[in-house]
Amino acid sequence: MLPALTLLVACQPQSKQAQLAALQSQEKEIQARIDTLEAQTGKPVKDSTTKVTDVAVTTLDTSVFRNYIQIQGRVDADEDVNVVPEAQGVVTQINATLGQKVSQGQVLARLDDRVIEENLAQLQTQLSYFQNLEQRQQKLWDENIGTEVQLLTAKNNVENVQQQIAVAKSQQDLYLVRSPVSGTLDQFDVRLGQMISPTSIRVVNTDHLKVKGQVGETFADKVHKGDAVTVIFPDASDTLHTRLDYVGKVIDPSSRSFDIEILLHGREAQFKPNMVAVIRIVSYENHHAIVVPINPVQIAQDGDYVFLASNGVARKVKVTIGQTYNGNAEVTSGLEPGEKLIVTGYQDLDDGDRIQY
Repeated sequence: MLPALTLLVACQPQSKQAQLAALQSQEKEIQARIDTLEAQTGKPVKDSTTKVTDVAVTTLDTSVFRNYIQIQGRVDADEDVNVVPEAQGVVTQINATLGQKVSQGQVLARLDDRVIEENLAQLQTQLSYFQNLEQRQQKLWDENIGTEVQLLTAKNNVENVQQQIAVAKSQQDLYLVRSPVSGTLDQFDVRLGQMISPTSIRVVNTDHLKVKGQVGETFADKVHKGDAVTVIFPDASDTLHTRLDYVGKVIDPSSRSFDIEILLHGREAQFKPNMVAVIRIVSYENHHAIVVPINPVQIAQDGDYVFLASNGVARKVKVTIGQTYNGNAEVTSGLEPGEKLIVTGYQDLDDGDRIQY
């Protein structure tokens, strides 16, 4: 009778509590087997009970990292001058035209010098008179007639008038408007019968152009002659990679800055004086740096950290950040080439979370 009762109990359906206990036991056994397989294959197996975060990664490698000091500059000419007449007067003669190539000392215009001309005419008359007297006195002296004082006085009168003529001619030269440098007449607002203002004539020599800028005093120990520099010309859609040719030694007391210059070295034809330029000076350079985007670097009280992807798991790694520039950071410790940095999806990760990419 007992065996029949045991068989009857075994054939009766299990209770829900018993079924749940059996399933939980199976779940633990299956999870243990999954963990074993993951350890053996290095790959997690996604299932409905484990959260897996989608991420994007980038493989780290060494590259060149540069930090820049960026300022605004302008194109400048070595010789860019406003021609100011040395004497005042109205224009009586024009000898040049706008845009003309001129040489140093060339006469561009002549001012009214009638007073000087009249004075010279009078002096020339006096000179002829005194020269005639000198000749007569010399002839008498040769014939032993007259005194030596009379001869010396006659010669002195001639010399005095000659000196006056020389002074008058030098004054007359002031009424000639000459170009002080060789170059191009970039401005020539000159009219007959009008006075020349200080800004009427401008001569520019564009054979030797340079880019000038001013750097703040705080960077005085970081900027040196020969430093690598990038010059960007927004209006010309051009970029020049070169080096600093000049670094000022004096701090301007009003702007608290110092001057820098970059020669254009034969590229003058492409640019114009006063053209805007953006100057980027390399203030720091590392040719073997690990560079990462600044966004994945997270800040905590115990130090900065990032997440790396390792065998399908997010691994939290502390890092030391050096210089930063333009959204990138130089990592001086904590990372190695070949490691995979999580750059997207890192916001909700914890150390050890499962990931896929």
